[in-house]
Amino acid sequence: MRAGIVAVLIASMLSTAAVAGESFRCGQWIISAELSVAELRGKCGEPLTKDSKTVEVRGAIAAGGSVARGTSTTEHWTYKTGGGARYVVTIVDGVIKDIERAQ
Repeated sequence: MRAGIVAVLIASMLSTAAVAGESFRCGQWIISAELSVAELRGKCGEPLTKDSKTVEVRGAIAAGGSVARGTSTTEHWTYKTGGGARYVVTIVDGVIKDIERAQ
């Protein structure tokens, strides 16, 4: 029972860390990593810039070596706020993972 509680606490901490990062205002909306990509696009429209990279995901096999397991796509969308600040939204496989203020 105690191990189950510990597992739940760890999972909760990890999920909180996954949505950590900046947030920004887009019109009347507060944009955070908790939104879906569709919500982000609906509230902010298309970003100023987009870049995307798809890589092959490989996994180890028992006989040694590795085998292709699929692909993973990481996108970086840049938005400019009304105050002039720029924010980069990182999207991995269709899920917002991070928001950072651009330098």
